[in-house]
Amino acid sequence: MAKKGPIDPIKMRKETAEWLAAHTIEDVRGIARDLENAGEDVSELVAAINELDALVNESTNRLRHDAAKAEA
Repeated sequence: MAKKGPIDPIKMRKETAEWLAAHTIEDVRGIARDLENAGEDVSELVAAINELDALVNESTNRLRHDAAKAEA
């Protein structure tokens, strides 16, 4: 059970960073599906996930393009 009381923002950032380092966008999509199945409105969450996915893909494509250009 989650403890009540003030949240330490530094600890929260550390825990969030650790969680993100070990999980993927697909993990977050799964959480969104679970929340939606529980009746929650996840439209904003799904939009944010899609935006993040697009940014990641854009960055990956740019890195590949730059690497191919450097090899040429």
